[in-house]
Amino acid sequence: MYAFAHATLKYIMNLKNIITIWRITCLQWLFEKASERYALPEMSIEERSVDVLAMEQAPAGGHNGPHPAPHNTRPYERIALWACLLLALAVRVWLVARTNGVIDGDEVLVGVQAEHILRGELPIYFYGQPYMGSLEAYLVALFVAIGGPSAWTLRAEPVLLSLVVVWLTWKLAAALAGAAQLPSYARLAFMTVATLIAAIPPLYDGILELRTYGGYIETFILMLLLLLSALRLTRRWHEGASRREITLRWAGIGFITGLGFWIYPLIISAVLAAAAWIAGDRLLEVVRQRREIVAAPGSYALSALKGSVPALAAIPAGLVGFAPALYWGATHQWQNISYILGLGVSAQRYASISQVTRSYVTCIAPRVISGAVPKEAPLLAALHSPLLVVGLLCIFASVIFVGIALLSQHPLLLRLQRLVMLPLLFGACTALIFCTSKASVYVVISCNYDIAGRYATPLVLALPFFFAAFFTMAFISVGAGVGMTRGGGLYGRPPVGPAETSGSGGQHRATEDRAPVADGVAAENRAPARGAPTILRPHPLTVGQGGLPMAAQGILFAFLVVYLGVQAWTYGLADPGRTFQSAYCLEAPASDAPIIAYLQKEHVSYAWASNWLAYGIVFKTNGGIIAADPLPFLPRSPNIDRVPANTEAVRHADRPALLVFVHHDDARPLLLQYLDEQRVTYRAARFPSQPGIDVLVVTPLSRTVSPFESPVFQNIFTSCND
Repeated sequence: MYAFAHATLKYIMNLKNIITIWRITCLQWLFEKASERYALPEMSIEERSVDVLAMEQAPAGGHNGPHPAPHNTRPYERIALWACLLLALAVRVWLVARTNGVIDGDEVLVGVQAEHILRGELPIYFYGQPYMGSLEAYLVALFVAIGGPSAWTLRAEPVLLSLVVVWLTWKLAAALAGAAQLPSYARLAFMTVATLIAAIPPLYDGILELRTYGGYIETFILMLLLLLSALRLTRRWHEGASRREITLRWAGIGFITGLGFWIYPLIISAVLAAAAWIAGDRLLEVVRQRREIVAAPGSYALSALKGSVPALAAIPAGLVGFAPALYWGATHQWQNISYILGLGVSAQRYASISQVTRSYVTCIAPRVISGAVPKEAPLLAALHSPLLVVGLLCIFASVIFVGIALLSQHPLLLRLQRLVMLPLLFGACTALIFCTSKASVYVVISCNYDIAGRYATPLVLALPFFFAAFFTMAFISVGAGVGMTRGGGLYGRPPVGPAETSGSGGQHRATEDRAPVADGVAAENRAPARGAPTILRPHPLTVGQGGLPMAAQGILFAFLVVYLGVQAWTYGLADPGRTFQSAYCLEAPASDAPIIAYLQKEHVSYAWASNWLAYGIVFKTNGGIIAADPLPFLPRSPNIDRVPANTEAVRHADRPALLVFVHHDDARPLLLQYLDEQRVTYRAARFPSQPGIDVLVVTPLSRTVSPFESPVFQNIFTSCND
């Protein structure tokens, strides 16, 4: 009987163990499936400990603490992203509306090319520039086909693509936060602040983002994609991704690079940064494995050679992205390739590089960081000065703390290093490319004559991460005042060394595992066993203990709101008539609608005019009025004949109109004097353009007047009177 009872009891215990193991296995399987379904991010042991403890200690009514529960930030992330996108859209639409849809002659030429695309043309490069791909013109053609030719349809394309820049800033910030293994609340703060800064960039950069200069906003998108791809490639390398995945990632990098070089060679700064990032990662890997290399150099070399094979996939993918340029170059004596290769440094340019660098440090970089625009009003200048100080503070703090992290290996500084190292590298590459490129030499003419500063604006893509890192690290440091130590969610790693780490005001303490535990000490306050994760168990805060850190967090938040508010304010103070004017011609009319209405009323179909007037008329009338620029055919003119077909049409037209800039107080301009001397009858009208400048429209009646019939037209047709 006893033996039967013993056997029965043993059977029941074994059955209980089997059921327990089966339950654990099922739960583990369900967790793995849930992780695959919802793509939960990887968390460090310490973060999991903090999350589990937060769930254990949270009251039924919700989370009770200074930060949102780290494990439940996904809904907040979606809300923050959508809020940033809506804010970015509102700011840009507001700026376009305030400036009354002003479009300069270079921008509107993209619209002219878009109209030609809708008529069946398939251009590969922007008119007269065999280095700037026509992708933007194809995208603008979609909007023109939907809404017709107008300033709003032309601006709609960069407005919407700027939202992609904001979204990619969010994605890159998430990847950097993952690389730094930030706690959930800090990750959300970093991503949100970076995206907010991208949503309301400095005024100077925001204006350029909305310009249709032939591919700037598209290049910004590809730059961010390239940096994000390089970062993810190195991370997946370390995580042991399959060779197929690594090959596909290399192919993606190659395609982005090739496509970028077709659209705009300005992408070279991102290519250089991505290459340096990947090469640096491989070099650090070699340093980490130096013992294995010394022990078996042959096998390591063979392994490294095999590991580099996937990188070859970037070559054919790059050729696919660059295919339009290759096709065009093969039929045009490779003029595009020659131009790209000619942008490099030569021995004759070292003196100009020094001058450009000086202008970059004293004028261009401060303008990109603060948002100052040339010839701005005194109030705008006063607002941009503190914005410059804040921007420089964040950049210099990032550089200094990264340098300190290399020496001290402090956990918080190491996280900051991972957050800003790639943006710093990219920012340095943008400065290097700008200072050494031939296209930047015109900045030495004058700081107010801003015809090349746009080549430095890729720096704005890195600025959000400097601001966000500075803000997030300050936020985390303040969080230490509410009970976070190195052993918990603040640093994400257990304490090192025999010293204790204590929070602000003695709120909690994590003791090293070798320290003796006195009798009667609560279990949650005992040190963990060696190798176990350190669990954060903050004590309840009193008003006196939590007041100062919470107030500091409020100050940080208020500072961020004030900074963004001032940036938005500068958008409201921008000059409506000159914000989107070209630096080459500030005297072009803010609206050419009255001129177009007059030409249509007079049944004018052809006209000679400066490019700052001609292309806008052609675009907004959808080719109903053909205007051409005579300046490319006049002596000592740097202008380019952008649309030869239009020029030939006006050359052979009967009595085309003549449109020129004149001073408002000039009652008898040079053009009218010439026509009177030649006894040509005409009809004339004047339209206000900018203060002190008018546009004179003359329609010859008795005969055709050509701008090439007399040298006097060199002084009549001027690009601008500024």
